[in-house]
Amino acid sequence: MSISFTQLSTILDRTNRSITADFLTPPGTSLCDLYLIVNAVDGLPAGTYAYRPTYGGLEPLREGTFRQEAAALALGQELAGEASVNLYYLTDLQRVVELYGDRGYRAAELEGGIRGGKVYLAAYALRLGATGLTFIDDDVTAFFSPHAAGKAVMFLIAVGRPRRRTRQP
Repeated sequence: MSISFTQLSTILDRTNRSITADFLTPPGTSLCDLYLIVNAVDGLPAGTYAYRPTYGGLEPLREGTFRQEAAALALGQELAGEASVNLYYLTDLQRVVELYGDRGYRAAELEGGIRGGKVYLAAYALRLGATGLTFIDDDVTAFFSPHAAGKAVMFLIAVGRPRRRTRQP
């Protein structure tokens, strides 16, 4: 089932709002870049995108249906393939470690988790489902490359309308 473009826009707005943290200087900056696999968003072609916060828009990377790939990237979890959209937070670890030393990886993980938490809150407020999923790190980077070359995945969250599941006896 699809979600509306307005719902996705609301989720993107909320997840990209400023986070107060001592490692984000100047305020309003981010260690994570947002990549999406769009499967079913009304008014938005299915495909892969990078979010560009400087102008608040999506940069198309590849057009097409990537439900199978989304599930495979999430260790075969069907929810990723069924989701309307999957949001991946990636970071340039070399740059982050140069900026923050050993603390850099933990800071990027924390930011990815906080931003993912904002997606949860926005999705639930919109009466959508959301779930964080595990992933295959190097495969995600390769999937979004060459745009994501050299980056590492910090967090993945799938969003959509929950499918009614029947209980097994």
